[in-house]
Amino acid sequence: MERRPRRGRGMSPRDAIELANTRQAEASDPEASVFVSASAGSGKTKLLIDRLLRLMLPRLTPDGTLAAGSDPARIQCLTFTKAAAAEMAIRLQNRLGKWVTLSDAALDAELAGLSVPPGEDTRQAARELFARVLDLPGGMRIGTIHAFCQSLLRRFPVEAAISPHFTLVEDTDARLAMGEAVEAVVGDGGEAVATLAGQIGAADFARLVGGLQARPRQMQPVIQAMDGDRAGVDAALMRVLGVRTRDAAALRRAACADVPDEGGLRDMLRIVAEQGAATVRRGGGG
Repeated sequence: MERRPRRGRGMSPRDAIELANTRQAEASDPEASVFVSASAGSGKTKLLIDRLLRLMLPRLTPDGTLAAGSDPARIQCLTFTKAAAAEMAIRLQNRLGKWVTLSDAALDAELAGLSVPPGEDTRQAARELFARVLDLPGGMRIGTIHAFCQSLLRRFPVEAAISPHFTLVEDTDARLAMGEAVEAVVGDGGEAVATLAGQIGAADFARLVGGLQARPRQMQPVIQAMDGDRAGVDAALMRVLGVRTRDAAALRRAACADVPDEGGLRDMLRIVAEQGAATVRRGGGG
């Protein structure tokens, strides 16, 4: 059994590098199902490229035979951002383009670093990958999760119950539409809107509505309860707010009469009135 270096305070830099390379080789094995967690700049993108390459190159099977690599057209890579997808595609093309010009010895060293058995067949397969990937319509399928979901919806619009000619709303268009909706709601007026308009501005109102829209699962029970049990919702809101009545005048009187540590606040205001600057005294009621 191969003895691996243990992680510890006494580990030398060489042992640490060896351990990292071993872990990356294990994670890039296409036969393994792997979850990788690592900090920024630690080599996650390189590991993904290595895994892609090993997936497309010939590899040894458990019985010792050499199996052909996977077809690049049958591989789907998903990332979170367009920038990450573009970075992966560029790195992959650069790596494959480099292999075309390498000598046999240098290419064998590259393949050995990927745990790919070197030889004439694997060298030929490695050099052909550049052209195979380049000939794919649109290149390798490396994209975002959102783009992949969009492609599925376009292929199966009937099953998704949407128009096959749908378009995605850009962030700028979404903000403009939200602004127009807010203006329409505020413009229609109403007692509730008039009361709210006296408390917050249009921008704060838009943020409030946006925050509620971002929590549809939490808001759905409240919306349903408003139709069937309005009194129960009002009682719950009053408990959360710590009030006992909906009368505005009574709420104002309670807010003015029930001041936490009123004695301490009066003492501080007295000090401000006596020792503060003229502007501060005027603000403090001096």
